[in-house]
Amino acid sequence: MRTLIEVLRDNAVHTDRSVTFVRSNGEELSVSYPDLWLTARKRAHALRSLGLARGDRVALILPDPDEFVLTFLAALTAGIVAVPMYPPQTLAKLEAYGDTVRHVLAASGARAVVTTEALRGMLEEHLLAGGGVKTHGGVRVVLEREIHEADGFDPDADWSVELDETAFLQFTSGSTSSPKGVMVTFRNLAVNSHAIMFDGLRSTPEDRGVSWLPLYHDMGLIGFVIAPLYALVQVMFLPTTAFIRRPSIWLDAIHRFRGTITFAPNFAYALATRAVTETQAAGWDLSCMRALGCGAEPIQAEVLRGFLTRFAKNGLRPESILPSYGMAEATLAITFSDIDATLTTDRVDLMAMRAGMAKPAADGAAAALELVACGRSFPGHEISVVAPDGTHLEDRQVGEVWLRGPSVTVGYFNEPASTEDTFGGGWLRTGDLGYLADGQLYICGRAKDLIILGGKNYYPQDVERIVSRVDGIRDGQCVAFSRLDASGGEQAVVVAECRKSTPELSQAVMRAVRAEVGVQLAEVILIKRGTLAKTSSGKVRRREMKRRLETGELELAVAEDKGGVAPPPVPSRSGVFPPLLSGAS
Repeated sequence: MRTLIEVLRDNAVHTDRSVTFVRSNGEELSVSYPDLWLTARKRAHALRSLGLARGDRVALILPDPDEFVLTFLAALTAGIVAVPMYPPQTLAKLEAYGDTVRHVLAASGARAVVTTEALRGMLEEHLLAGGGVKTHGGVRVVLEREIHEADGFDPDADWSVELDETAFLQFTSGSTSSPKGVMVTFRNLAVNSHAIMFDGLRSTPEDRGVSWLPLYHDMGLIGFVIAPLYALVQVMFLPTTAFIRRPSIWLDAIHRFRGTITFAPNFAYALATRAVTETQAAGWDLSCMRALGCGAEPIQAEVLRGFLTRFAKNGLRPESILPSYGMAEATLAITFSDIDATLTTDRVDLMAMRAGMAKPAADGAAAALELVACGRSFPGHEISVVAPDGTHLEDRQVGEVWLRGPSVTVGYFNEPASTEDTFGGGWLRTGDLGYLADGQLYICGRAKDLIILGGKNYYPQDVERIVSRVDGIRDGQCVAFSRLDASGGEQAVVVAECRKSTPELSQAVMRAVRAEVGVQLAEVILIKRGTLAKTSSGKVRRREMKRRLETGELELAVAEDKGGVAPPPVPSRSGVFPPLLSGAS
């Protein structure tokens, strides 16, 4: 088993292979495998010259993908623990971003942060000094150009690391709690990369990857920077923001680069299906694509089918779709669907699911839920579905998904209590609800997000999917959760971004949810566009939105037809209204 550093060294003999970075202006930069290894060593030497020692943590806030990847590999080559961090998305949300930066720097104990000249002033003035981080471990701001070269570089120096050393800290998204630093070792990377590239994708050096995924998150970083190096697979990296603005660049790159492997969350397939025009798609040949991976958020069968149908005339094969499941605590990937199979789904009886049983729905049954199969665990790994009392359940019984095997990481950095809660007893407790059927894993949702009404279980994702289809609600921009009413009972609530706030829209949401899943919503609260709380990877933060509702921090949408006065939320049947919300205008 080789460390990533050994892979970089061994790959340097392949002068004909490279990674390609597409910049925001469309310029392409190709870095050959020999140059990748040389640059990693030069920058590793420069980092050491700054006084950073083996095992020190260095944070990376680098918007340009080429600078991020080259500096990340350099840190690992030097035995310095990298801490990937996302750059600021917008100045409008700088306060929340600053809170995250200060938390991650303090939690990781980073000695330095490598960033750009453009971000340096903001980091020093608004993010570091404000939270007292400069006195917490003495964080030093280092410009990317400072590590491009350093005196005294020895090309023959020995750069080596041990398999059980920590390679980097992958901070969790923070969708369910404060971000925690997952300690990913070189052994974890080697095992999971092999599982992804060889067990899952059955990859060869003839494959080509295309990715617009953020590189500071595990799917983009491990899935497309690290794992492909183990299989000599060349990759083209696209700017994440460019994809969001113009989704066609993703499929256009697959056509031009003859990409065979790509991954994206569910929302990206929906966005591309909706936003790509016939003119943009004309002339594309997508028959080269053999692995359209989907993961990182709930997978909707109708979205994947719509994407496959939309681009079938461009040569896209139905067998190319590849639902998967993973999480940072398992390095990245936990299950893959069969690389040669078409989309597999399971229609289950809605009433039975509320009782914790995934009973197949009768043909033609209206009260049914369709779930996507996420595949099987990798060789050397084991999945079990477990009840709250620790009982390992049989097929089609819903419980928490547990995993054990060499991809499971060693825990959270400096978080012994959380590590014991999640990793104790030899199993990784994922916190996700799911079930097994015919060896395939089906994910239902997060255990802590479950809505329980009258002793019956409801999954917020099912409610949110219905709400998103209501005309006037922004697609995917909503959350469902439960809260206590005046009598101490549970009631279901929806908070959603809307195009225009009206009482009729709130009523339409309530009718749709009641008709399709039988849930009587107590409240429908319409908020301003762009104010739904999300993680840096785009996951909705249900608990944060619940907190904002309870503390009066939601930014209500203004009803245009009411003279600028926000309409009251729709009351529950008991007549209980939510507290008056600040920010209403």
